Formats: sequence, structure tokens, C-alpha cells
Amino acid sequence: MVFLIRLFVFQILLYSYPLISKAEGIKYNHNCKTISEIKKEVDFTVLTPKKIPDDWTLDTKTSPWLMLHYMDSKDTKLMVAIHLRRGYQLSNDDFPYRLQVDINGNKGYFQEWDDSGEVDKNGDIITGGLLNWVQNGTSVEMNSFRLSKEQMLEIARSMN
Repeated sequence: MVFLIRLFVFQILLYSYPLISKAEGIKYNHNCKTISEIKKEVDFTVLTPKKIPDDWTLDTKTSPWLMLHYMDSKDTKLMVAIHLRRGYQLSNDDFPYRLQVDINGNKGYFQEWDDSGEVDKNGDIITGGLLNWVQNGTSVEMNSFRLSKEQMLEIARSMN
């Protein structure tokens, strides 16, 4: 529940800053830092997805960890959030009720949302879930309410 409140507050903040700029082939929004700038500031591998629709925009946040928030072309809907930080080992004990998946040879864990398949207040069907894995020493947490598990896994497997 706390996560949903934070996500709601984050989306309200995103709607308040509609500026979009281009750099490195990625459309950044909200005058955020670029991936190149962030790579110089962190002490872990910054993984980015290669299979992201061209019309999505990216908003980056660097506190308390690195957050990559990909928004739809109108910059109104959060399509997928990817949170990165220095990695730590994951085990089956950490996620006893999650589906184990393979992401680039790394053990990952997927859990769909409890209300998956229901309609949200905007009339959209809730889909997706929460995906965790460690790759190249970086801990990755991906979540989406709009993408299917398969779409999330495709994006995750395109990260390097």
C-alpha cells in the first residue's frame, strides 16, 4: 500500500513538469540527468534496456537509488519503473512465493500484482508485477502496472 501511495505521488510530480529534451537517442523529460552523467556518479554498473519503444520518455532520479522511469509518449502514464543500486545476492528464501525466471543467465523472481486483471480508477486493466534480479553486480527491481509479464521479461533481458 505504501508503494502505491509513493507511486501516486511520483506520478503527480511527473505531471507537473512536462519539459522534454533529447540526448543520446533517449528522450529525457523533466530536465533530469542523462545516463552518461549518472554513470560517472555511481559505483555500480548502470544497466539500461535496449528494447524500449522509441516514443517513450525517460525520467531519472538519483536518490535514494537510481530510478529509471519510462513514461508513455504523452508523458502521462508510467509504463515501467526500473530501480538500480549496488547488487547484493538474492536467494530463493528472499522470494519464497515468487516465480523464478531467467534473465540473461541470472536468477530472477517475478510476482504479479494481487489485483492483476482488475480495472483501476482510470479504466485501465492492471497487469504486470514486480521483477527482481542481480546482473553484473547491480541489483535491479522492475515494476509495471501496464506491461504484461512477458513484456517486462523482454525489457529485462534486453538490459546491459
